[in-house]
Amino acid sequence: MPPIGVTGTGAARTSTGERAQATTGTAGIGECPTTTSGTPICYRFASQFPPKSAWVSLNCLISHARPAMVTSFNNGPSEADNAIAAIKAVSRQARIDPRIAFAVMMQESSGKVRPIIGDTGKSYGLFQVQQPGIPLCNNYAKNHCPKSVITSQVQNGIYGHNGTSTPPQAPGLAYWMRVQRDNIGRAVRGYNSGSVPNPSDLTNATATRSYASDIANRLVGGLLGAQHKNTCPGF
Repeated sequence: MPPIGVTGTGAARTSTGERAQATTGTAGIGECPTTTSGTPICYRFASQFPPKSAWVSLNCLISHARPAMVTSFNNGPSEADNAIAAIKAVSRQARIDPRIAFAVMMQESSGKVRPIIGDTGKSYGLFQVQQPGIPLCNNYAKNHCPKSVITSQVQNGIYGHNGTSTPPQAPGLAYWMRVQRDNIGRAVRGYNSGSVPNPSDLTNATATRSYASDIANRLVGGLLGAQHKNTCPGF
């Protein structure tokens, strides 16, 4: 699907080297932890969001997530692998770091290709987009959801969608990366809540207040695989 609010060259305003890192997820590969230790950090403010040099690699994120994606969530192995492949391909097309997209997918649905319909029946698919009628895997037997359906869910999350539902247009992750000028904390805040009420304090929102901090903890290996935790308790 064509990007919404994103041009083919405008999504990444970076040098050639940075763009290559963004599309492969190889920038600043940190050590891949085998377990989490201690209490997750509350990255409350945009200025605290960890730089890419502190993130773990895409392979590390996948290695922790894939076992749960296959064994715990009624996904078949090929469905989990198709979701991972779609993250890589669509992120490359949108020129965003696939680690961001992967972390958002795990935050939204734990990588379930048949997730519950969230937000009291309004959010659908791997990225929990508010678009009734998007292709879903729920009507397919385990390990038989078509690759095209899984890819479409990832496209809806990264590119957003046009539709007749409310809202009629929902911008995706690539849109938020562009309008926030690649400030990742603000971009994921916008993706979750539909706006960035306070560009400094990322917990200032009516949606999941710890969302940006949760994503940050995933990226640095503080939350592994399908773990979910409010990383800013009290907000």
